[in-house]
Parts: sequence; C-alpha cells; structure tokens
Amino acid sequence: MIERQRLRIWWDALRYTAFTGTDAPPKRSAGLRWLRGLAIVGCGLWAGFVTFSTISVSPPAKTFHVLITVLPCLLAVRSPLWGWRTVIVGLVSTPVTLPGMSASWGWPWAPGFALTTALVFYLVGESNDQAELTWAGLISFGAAAPFVRDWRDAALLVLLGGMVFFLGNTVRQRRLAEEERAAQQERRLAEETRAALLEERAGIARELHDVVAHHMSVLALRADSARFRFADTAKADREAEIWREFADLAGTAREGLTELRRLLGVLRSEDRALLVAPQPGLAKVVELVEGVKAAGTTCELELRGDLDAVPVGVALSVFRIVQEALSNAIQHAPGASISVELVTGPGFVRLVIENGPGPDPKRAGQAGGGHGLVGMRERAAMLAADLEAGERPGGGFLVALTVPLDREGQPQP
Repeated sequence: MIERQRLRIWWDALRYTAFTGTDAPPKRSAGLRWLRGLAIVGCGLWAGFVTFSTISVSPPAKTFHVLITVLPCLLAVRSPLWGWRTVIVGLVSTPVTLPGMSASWGWPWAPGFALTTALVFYLVGESNDQAELTWAGLISFGAAAPFVRDWRDAALLVLLGGMVFFLGNTVRQRRLAEEERAAQQERRLAEETRAALLEERAGIARELHDVVAHHMSVLALRADSARFRFADTAKADREAEIWREFADLAGTAREGLTELRRLLGVLRSEDRALLVAPQPGLAKVVELVEGVKAAGTTCELELRGDLDAVPVGVALSVFRIVQEALSNAIQHAPGASISVELVTGPGFVRLVIENGPGPDPKRAGQAGGGHGLVGMRERAAMLAADLEAGERPGGGFLVALTVPLDREGQPQP
C-alpha cells in the first residue's frame, strides 16, 4: 500500500511537470515582480541576439532559432514550467536544424540557446518542489542525451544542468525557511498576546469575585440579622422599616447580579487564595496621583461628581485603568506632565488622562508595545465602555474612557 502511494505521488509529479503544471513564480512585491520580469526578458533578448550573431543559416531558420531562444524566457516570466517545456522543444529541434554547430564550438546547441536553458533551469528550480525538479532534470537529460558525442559531454551536461537546478532550489528552500520563520514569529507573538489577555482576564475575574462575594455576604448578613434588628421595633414603625430593608436588599442584590454577570463573562483560569483586603475604588485615584507627584512628576487631578455613587465593579475597573495609564506615562515619557480628569454623572463615568511628550520621543512611541493596553481594552469591553488610547497629534499619549450607566447607576447590558 505504501509503495502504491509513493508511485502515485511520483506519477502525479510527472504529469504536473510534463503536461499540466502551470506553476507561478515566487510571491514578491509588485516592484520586485516587475524588476524580476524585466531581468528575465532582458536576458532572453540578449540570448536571442547572441543566437542571431553566432549562427549562419537561412533567414527563416535564423528566425526560428531566435524565437526558440527568446520564447522560453518570455513564458518563464509567468510560468517557469511552460518556459522549460519550450526549452525541451529547442533541445530536440536545434541539433537537427543546426548540424554544423557542434563542430564550431563543441555543442549541438547555439550559445544563446544555452544561456536561455541555464536561466530557465534556474527558474524551474526556484519555483518547484524536489519531485517536480527531479522529473524536469530526467526529462531534460533524456532530450539532450541523443545529441552528445561521448560520455564526457554527457557528464558535463549533467553537471552543469544539475548545478543550475540545485542553485535555484537552494534559493527556494532558503525563501521557504524565511517564510516559515516569519510565520513562527507571528504565531509566537499571537500566543504571547493571548497569554497576556488570559492572565488579565483571570485578574479581573478574581477582583470581581471579591466584589460579588462582598454583595452576597452583605445580603446574607442583613437577612440573618433582620429578625433581631426588628424585634424591638414598634409595630407602627416596623412596616416602614421592613420596606426600607427590602429596598436596600433589592439594591444590593441588583448590584451583585450585575457584577456576577460581568464575572461570568470573564475566564477564571487559575485558583488562588482570595484577597481579603478591600478592593480600591475611585477615591483611591487621589492616592495614585499623590504617588506620581511624590516621584517628581507634575500631575494635575480634577474630580467632579459623586464618586461613591459609582458601582463597586465599575469603580474597581476604572481605578485599574488609571493605574495602568499613569504607569505607562511614567515609564515611556518620564518627566512629562500628566493631567487626570475624572467625571461622574447620573448616566456615565468619564476618564481622561493625558501626558506630554517625554525627553526621548522614541520612547514615547513605545507605549503600545506592552500588554498594558490589552488589559485596558479588556476592562473597557467588560464594561461596554468606549476606550480611546493612542498618541496625540502634538506628541504625548491620551487615554479616554467613557462608561455608560443606566438610571440606577448600573452598567448598561
């Protein structure tokens, strides 16, 4: 069965090489394709001129030999195999129509045709696999062998033709290796980006897990303690107190459900001990700005609105985005002034962070090279928010985030 498959592979390669193959030259840019085509056509025209100058036959025969010299190069621009098939025709017909050529320079083929043959052999080796190349070499030798004088000419023919085929195939293998190396590099970068994304999602999931756990704990605690807290309340006031309690519990439950939906949308990839410290909120932004100022960087902060009215999960994500944006500004534009604007309203949270260009403009353009922006975009997508992060036209970097909220202060679905 294996031998039959091998025979089938070689038979398909023979049919492709001799009859059906319409191979294309290697993929290159438009400029290189034009340059390559002009070089091949130029070599073909030069070989035709050499043939025209070195043979002494009737005008119709000379026209035929010039055409059989130039035509393979013209065809090889689009398909080297079709140029090679035309060369085979020339290998068989030229010795018959030029009987005195062998005596004049030792070969039965015109010098110009020999140049064309070498060029086309190289192009075939550059454009085809080893199986097709093997058949091309065997067929070429079979077409030329009846016209050589002795075994030494045959050995020289094999050596020269094999060297040209090998040179073209070496160039092909090197090009394929470079393409594979580039593809591996792209896959590696994609895997690194994916790993950073999964790690960021895991971090977000752990933080939101704490938020949801806090809401559920509050619900459980207030529900369990309700019978004791209302036991001593006067009957007249008890109904109003109970209704207020249920309203508060409902609000806490809605917040917990919102954070739970957000948590279910994020992949938790690893189990770690949950943090017991309270998660930072928007009020902690002031501490971040003070830390930046303590490091010697000018940083202006403008706060507007009720920060405490923002849901815990939203506040936590916005805090992390501020933290990452300030870290990027300090790292990639050291010494540049920074401005932070945080505005909260009944239906939105708006964050704008800008920094000027640093002393080294080249470093300022590297802000998007790490994984910090990946985390920002992931958090913005989780909040259904609009995020703009990129270099400013006048230099520096801009991070602008707008988180939509509904009337109850919860993120919109």
